[in-house]
Amino acid sequence: MANAGLLSSPSAEPQTSAGLHATAVGKRFGAFTALDNVSLTLRPGAIHGILGENGAGKSTLMKALAGLLRPDAGTITAVGSDGVSRHIRSAADARAAGVGMVHQHFMLVPTLSVLDNCVLAAARGFGRVDRAGLRVRLHEWSARTGLLVDPDARAGDLAVGQQQRVEILKALLGGGRVLILDEPTAVLTPQEVDELIPALKALSVSGTAVAFISHKLHEIERLCDEVTILRRGRVVHNGPCADLSRARMAELMLGEVPPAIAARAVVQVGAEQLVLKQVSVTTSTMRDALHAVDLRVRAGETVGIAGVDGNGQATLTQVILGLCAPSAGTVTINSARVGVIPDDRQREALVVELSVRDNLLLKDGVSPPFAHAGWLRGRAWTRHALALVERFDVRPRRVGMAVAALSGGNQQKVVIARELHGDPGLVVAVNPTRGLDIGAAAAVWSHLAAARARGAGVLLVHADLDELLAVADRVLVLSGGRLR
Repeated sequence: MANAGLLSSPSAEPQTSAGLHATAVGKRFGAFTALDNVSLTLRPGAIHGILGENGAGKSTLMKALAGLLRPDAGTITAVGSDGVSRHIRSAADARAAGVGMVHQHFMLVPTLSVLDNCVLAAARGFGRVDRAGLRVRLHEWSARTGLLVDPDARAGDLAVGQQQRVEILKALLGGGRVLILDEPTAVLTPQEVDELIPALKALSVSGTAVAFISHKLHEIERLCDEVTILRRGRVVHNGPCADLSRARMAELMLGEVPPAIAARAVVQVGAEQLVLKQVSVTTSTMRDALHAVDLRVRAGETVGIAGVDGNGQATLTQVILGLCAPSAGTVTINSARVGVIPDDRQREALVVELSVRDNLLLKDGVSPPFAHAGWLRGRAWTRHALALVERFDVRPRRVGMAVAALSGGNQQKVVIARELHGDPGLVVAVNPTRGLDIGAAAAVWSHLAAARARGAGVLLVHADLDELLAVADRVLVLSGGRLR
């Protein structure tokens, strides 16, 4: 297939109506079919929701629409600002047609300014960069959307919600004809979501076609005009969002009525597994500091930590795990084994280039029975990994494939399988269902409940208050670095 982006002339092929069109798109990875005959249209002036459980093919489809992944079958076309229809076969084709994508995991360079990050995204080829002109365009898009940012601020110093704004503005600087958002609200607070939704509606009104991936059905219902639902790589619904209830959306996603969060079982509370006494941490920014924190987590209970991100949650988990020394107070862990489910699975829990098997054995791989006299026992590794992927329902069941090839939900299952194996006495979980669909989230809660039932003390730091109240035995609030 030739890598031709711009058609020879507008008359060489009938001009596609404005927007982006995917027709009968297919994509396979070896024997695994990620997309099977998928068609959809992103219309200017409409926000199009994309739903599906983890592994349904959503991210694969979005990467194909953005030219980051070439499909094996089908066509993707878009109309640029010049009115010319283009086949999308590469990222350059997508940029030329004004298609921008905001990834779930931010792509900012933290040491550079907001403007310099935009320069990296907007620069094409060699030559001088018009920084002054780019600053003006950044200001114009900020004013149009209400996503205000400081062009001279260092990206790494911005709060998560501000970084999200920068990512969206970066994508719009390419033309703003089509905007693809992959789980844009997964890391945002409810207040930040309330600020983002009017901005997306304003973009839609101005003529931008918006694709919005989310697992939060109430957001799809609140924001989207149309919705496409994928299941196992195929479209099972495509039509107006108003035609579906939340319950029906969930049923179409999963192919069955979604599981409910099980009621908390009564468990005998045991000895203290974690004790913090008057712990304080001084940091360079007050938003990450801790002040005289007292905390106890006992065997057989789940203690929830609620609060808006940026009030000391990251510092609290770091000091518990020994990654940060307290400036005052003491931290005591009375368990020989600790399971850790961090906030960012890709950066803090997984080596995505390694196989599923190797990631599952990162913790125990050099100990018997997986190693002997300094030599790794490959067969023992493989048997153990196969047992874990079966027990924790990691899909596909191919332990030799790279973790990077798994969906986000299955990557999280790999983390949970490794960390809950061996019955840890203490489990520290931070936003464990962030970015997960209904079914995957229910599986996470089930595994954490089982760990609690076996006698683990569970510390759950979670931004979703509804989920926290549903699963925790006690809930404390962290605000301004103080636990209340």
